[in-house]
Amino acid sequence: MNREPTKEQLDAMAYADGELEGPARREFEDLMATRPDLGREVTRLKRLELLARQAAGPEPMDGEWVRLAGDSLHRGGLGVSLGLMCLGASGLSLWAAFELVRSDLPLLSKVFLGGLCGGALLLLCVTVRARLRTLPFDPYTEIKR
Repeated sequence: MNREPTKEQLDAMAYADGELEGPARREFEDLMATRPDLGREVTRLKRLELLARQAAGPEPMDGEWVRLAGDSLHRGGLGVSLGLMCLGASGLSLWAAFELVRSDLPLLSKVFLGGLCGGALLLLCVTVRARLRTLPFDPYTEIKR
């Protein structure tokens, strides 16, 4: 159906293109904070822009990335190295926790070290949660690199 775009749709287009400035930009950002549908519309418009850029054809470097992605040695090396890092980090964390409980450090030191490790773990969890919640608004999810 052909119809004239609303003011909000025009503002979303201008925002996605970086054409809104000053008070108009802040006003639209405030409106987006209360209207998730506008945020999704801006994301959709940015995706269209990125898809249009992608249609230009691959850069020579992009071909090399595709070749590397298909290389079994490269993929295997990445998988093994990631597995070894996870195994090492898990083992080191368990060993450190065991040693901390077993050590003769004062209780206050154990509490502080436990708080530091717990805080780092909580920060990781909150960061992953934030990334997962913002994923629908990421215009780069459908772009091949």
